[in-house]
Amino acid sequence: MLTKNENLLFLQKKIGEIKIARFKAELDSEFQLPDNIITTLKTDGEGNIWFFSSCRGEHAKNIDKDFYAYLEYYQKGGAYRLRTGGRATIIQDETIPYNTKSKNSIDNLVLIRFKMMTAEYFEEKALHTSSLKTRVKDFFTEMLYSQRYRKFDFAEAAM
Repeated sequence: MLTKNENLLFLQKKIGEIKIARFKAELDSEFQLPDNIITTLKTDGEGNIWFFSSCRGEHAKNIDKDFYAYLEYYQKGGAYRLRTGGRATIIQDETIPYNTKSKNSIDNLVLIRFKMMTAEYFEEKALHTSSLKTRVKDFFTEMLYSQRYRKFDFAEAAM
């Protein structure tokens, strides 16, 4: 059995390989962050994922600063995908360019610190073109020793 640190290192490695994720905020307020594609800036040893997200114009100041969210890491043609859930916090800092206005940038950005509480790792199943005997053997081996799906729970450490 892996320790929490080993699990975290495993997830950090996988997140670092893909870097791109779909961000979905679970907000009940009228003003919400949109679902969008983010690029991971960094992950740290405490299970935080840092990234910028776009925000709807002047509504940025009205959004809850702490909320539950999901990140779904997937790469087309990749061998795995990863879904994480946890607490997201909008970081307020005057040095962050919230209202950058140029042709090549998003009008409003918010820096988000995402604390992983749960994670699910799914390894994509490869197509088999081998003999029936090999497929049957692989089926039973996979049933007994498969690591294609892993679930991680960091909720205890977050409290």
